[in-house]
Order: sequence, then C-alpha cells, then structure tokens
Amino acid sequence: MFKNLVLVSLLVGSLCANEVSVNLDKAIETALKNNALNRISKLNLDIAKAQYEQALSANYPSIDAILYVNRDSKDTIYQQRGEFNLPADMVALLTPFGLSSTTINADIDTIAKGRDTIRGQVEVNYPIFTGGKISAIIEQARLNKEVKKQAIVREKANVVYDIKKYFYGYILTNELYTLIESIYKNMEFSRDITKEFLENGTELKINRSDYLNIKLLTSMIKSALSTIELNKEMLRSALANTMGLKHDDVLKIEYNQQEILKSNRQLQDLVKKASSLNPEINTINIALKIKDEQIKESKSDYYPMVNLFGNVSHTYNSYEYGYLNEDDENRWSLGLAVKMSLFNGFKTTNEVMEKKLDKKVMNEQKLLLEEGIALQLKNEFLKSSIGYEQVQTLKDAVNTAIESSDMNFKGYQYEMVEAEDLVKSQLMEVYVKSAYLKSVHDYMLSLATIDKLVGSKVDENF
Repeated sequence: MFKNLVLVSLLVGSLCANEVSVNLDKAIETALKNNALNRISKLNLDIAKAQYEQALSANYPSIDAILYVNRDSKDTIYQQRGEFNLPADMVALLTPFGLSSTTINADIDTIAKGRDTIRGQVEVNYPIFTGGKISAIIEQARLNKEVKKQAIVREKANVVYDIKKYFYGYILTNELYTLIESIYKNMEFSRDITKEFLENGTELKINRSDYLNIKLLTSMIKSALSTIELNKEMLRSALANTMGLKHDDVLKIEYNQQEILKSNRQLQDLVKKASSLNPEINTINIALKIKDEQIKESKSDYYPMVNLFGNVSHTYNSYEYGYLNEDDENRWSLGLAVKMSLFNGFKTTNEVMEKKLDKKVMNEQKLLLEEGIALQLKNEFLKSSIGYEQVQTLKDAVNTAIESSDMNFKGYQYEMVEAEDLVKSQLMEVYVKSAYLKSVHDYMLSLATIDKLVGSKVDENF
C-alpha cells in the first residue's frame, strides 16, 4: 500500500512539473529576467534614483508651516520700579495744578501677555549661494545612479557568462555521454562475441586474457558512463538554478552542432573596446568623477553661505492688550543670512587634501585594473587562438579515429582483426573525440570570457 502511494505521488509530481525547453539564447533571456541578483541590482538602482531626487530638492526653497500652542501657568506680568524725572519746563506747566515735585513714581505692574498663546507661522528658506556645495552633492547623487547602472551591467555579464559556462559544459558532457554510450554498446557486443569465440573457437589468437581485458574495459566504460550522466544532470541543475527556475521544473536543453567559427578580432581592438565597455573600468571612471565632486564639496567651505529667509505669522493671545495686542498679531519678516568660516584650524584645507589624495589612489587602482583586464584579455585571446587551431586539427583526427574504430569493430566480427587492435581502436576513438569535444568547450568558454571582460558580445559570429 505504501509503495502504491509513493508511486502515485511521484506520478502526480511529474504531471504537475513544468517542462521548459531552452536553447542558449532562451536560457540567457530567462536568466536575465529571473535571476535574483539581477533583480537586487535593479532595486539598488531604484534606491539611487530616489537618492538623486532627494539631492535635487536642495535646489528649491523649503517652506514650513508651524503651529505653536502654549499655555503658561499664569499671565506674564511686566514689572517696573523707579521714578520718572520730569523736565523743568513740564514742572513749570504743572505747578498751577498742584504738582510741586520734579519726579513721578514709576512703579508699574501690568499684564504684558496672557497665559494662552496660539501662533500660526509659515517660514521660507532658500540658499542663494553655497560655494558649489549643493551642485556637488547633486552631481554625486547622479553619478552614484550611474554606478548602480554599471552594477546591473556587471551582474548581467556574470549571469550571461554563467549560463554559457553551464550550457557549454552540458553540451560537452552530453556529447561525451553519447560517445561513451556508443562505445559501451560496441564493447558490450565485443565482450559477448569474444566469449563466443573463446568457447567455440576461432581463427583469431583469442585467449581468456583477451576476454577478461575486454570484459574489464566494458565494466569501466559503464562506470564512466554513470559518472558522466551524473555530471550532466548536475550541470542541468546548475543551469536551471541560474535561470531562476523552480525546483520541480523539468529543463530540456536543445542545441545544434554548428561549425565553430574563428574569432576575427585583434587583441588591441578588444583592449580598446574593454576600456569603454567593461563595467569595472566604467565604475572606477565614475568613481573618479565622484572624487572630483567631493573635492568641490570640500572647497565650498572656503566661500560664504548666503541664505534668504522670511516668515509670515498670525498670533492669538488670551490678553487683548500687552505686546501681543491686535495691532501686533499679524507680522512678517524678510532677511538675508551670510555665514563664512574665518578660521577652523585648517580643517577645510586638510579635507581638500584628503580628497585629492583619495583621487590619486583611485587613479593608481584604475591603472592596475586596466592593466589586469588587458592581461586577462591577452591570455584568453591566446587561448582562443590556439584552441581554434586545436579544434581544426582534432577535427580531422576524429574522422580518422571513427573510421578506424568502425573498421576494426566490423573486422573483429568477421574474425579479421585481433582483440588487441579492436580495444586500441575503441580507446583511440574515445581519446581523440573527447579531446576534440574538450577543445571545442574550452574555445567557446574562452570566447565567453572575452565577452565578459570586454563588456559585450565582441563578434556576432561568436
């Protein structure tokens, strides 16, 4: 009963699984659409765009509305103590009215402001001149957005390279599997016919050692076949994972054996193209521009900061007189603020020096990066050039090995070829064709590496 349930569940799983058939172009397209790292890079670009928009806000005036509500423990009392000294001419005028003193008592206790206050105010601030600080910050935010774009390009290049690596690896293992499977069938037949020759007699010089050697080789080939099949499935799984497929999707890989084309590019052309397209080089070029803007930002402290400000307010107070009376409840003000650092202990000078030194360090890093990429391109260019020649050489050897293997296999059936010659021809076919397939794989992978280093597809024939 349990076994039946397991079989039913496996059958249902296979029916629900989604079969995905892809060639190389389709695999790359799907991976670029589904790859998680690529999606993260795009989200980082969206963040950089939002930061750029935030930086642009510094170009506009800030307008703030403020509501102020306050209740004090008691009214604000204005107190004054002392005397007023009257001038002589006023004393003379007031003498007929009974005033004989030249001073008047000035002791006063009066309400200056009620305990309840409500004020509504609108404030405006606008930086007129900042010594280039705002423009430098905005440009840094814009350049940071470009850095994130290069990160997307770099991640796409990595995804494309990984897809090609797994795809070419699958082709290699699949072709090897087909080859080994064919040889295994031949050796399996040869093992059986050798046993028959040994038991029934033949004109060939067959002994038990020949039979055991063929039997052992057949078993070893079968073991190798299992290993290659496992590698093929692992590469299929790696390709599906890079494409972003679900774990239960069934990936079917399609490819056609086409003529291997030789690269028609020169090394200097590749290096020149990489200097303008490689995302790593472009990123460090953008970073150098950011350093320039950071230097400008630091230098802005040498200049005054000029800010225009203003406000409009309406105030209500629980006491209708005092200094918040009806005539003073509506007020406005407009002003200009200028701030300039006269001395800050050489802080600005050293900040500018720091940023300039940072740029020099990055320039040195750029030279190392360019030289490193050029060296990698040179190595891959040489590998691809030699690899292409190996492919062409081995192509003829493969045809010869196949012809020899077929001839010996047929000759052995008709007792015209010795067992030793049969084994040698079969092994030679495996060796030569495996070397050919490996050369094709390495050549194509070398071209894929060149594409990655340059930053784009360098030749449509690739």
